[in-house]
Amino acid sequence: MRFGWISPRNTGRARRTQWPGEGLESDRGPPYLKRSVCLWIIKSMGTAENRNDDVRTRAVPGAQIRRFDAILEAIANDPRGPSGAEDTAYPAWARHSIAAGGTKLRVLHYMLAHARSSHPRFLDVGAQVGAMVAYAAELGFQSHALDLPHYARRFSVIAADYGVDYRSCDLSNEPLPFPDDSFDFVSYMDVVEHHAFSSKRVFLEIHRVLAPGGRVIITTPNHASLYNRLSLLAGRSVNDSFDYYFTTCAEHPIYPGHHREFTRSELRRALEATSFDVIECRVIDEDPASQAYCMRVVAPARGSYLNLALACIGKLWAAARLPFGRLLWAVGEKPAKR
Repeated sequence: MRFGWISPRNTGRARRTQWPGEGLESDRGPPYLKRSVCLWIIKSMGTAENRNDDVRTRAVPGAQIRRFDAILEAIANDPRGPSGAEDTAYPAWARHSIAAGGTKLRVLHYMLAHARSSHPRFLDVGAQVGAMVAYAAELGFQSHALDLPHYARRFSVIAADYGVDYRSCDLSNEPLPFPDDSFDFVSYMDVVEHHAFSSKRVFLEIHRVLAPGGRVIITTPNHASLYNRLSLLAGRSVNDSFDYYFTTCAEHPIYPGHHREFTRSELRRALEATSFDVIECRVIDEDPASQAYCMRVVAPARGSYLNLALACIGKLWAAARLPFGRLLWAVGEKPAKR
């Protein structure tokens, strides 16, 4: 089975890759953690990870990040993307998604490593701009996506240029618009925490549309991360910022931020309660290589240095198998029919 340079055959080759952060070493940066120190951790941890076959935490080669960013840049510059003439912040908003690109590429690595056919059927639930599913289509997946109507209206036409079937679906009151047993993989990334309703119905719908032996890949914030625990000890909230919740979103009929975050044990229970076999349920963190790439190629956003530092520290937590990171990663499999 071949998927070009990102195939399972190629991911195991011992070849040097260009790190997205190379060339960033300098004496600039916050006094508490220099960029060069961050990058040393990225490179050293990446070298260690490349010695094993764990596709969940393998370092992200620069070529993949660059291609993912090229897709994001094309979507960001597409005149069909903004919600209106007044939406001047759209290009920067879309392009800064590259900061989370490492996690999305981790999902692609996982699916490629576990695909049972040359053209796996893939659905991305909550696709938003659709960059990951567009990339998946380039890699040979039969790619499908869905999101709320106000996203689908804008991005379905852009996604169609990549061969992606992007549909509208309001998960609060609609079933997934696909027949039973339609997909080999479903990604459900950074969506479950936004539901203003019980997510059980969504888990059941994903189970329905997966083929027997198909897998759902879930990422969501870790409510029990070390940083949340320290914030609570210091008397600070672990919810979205008060200004965003109380002022920025005051006119929204439904709050668009996080309604219910999960702990690792809760996410496992959710999968088990909806008839999935839990293949993996672990704590990870953002990928520091994609954070560094965003800072170098796009632009440092507020908190970029801190996010890069925490992502680097997250590599250490993962290597020590300590559940302190900021993200949960879970994989559930629909049992084969007997």
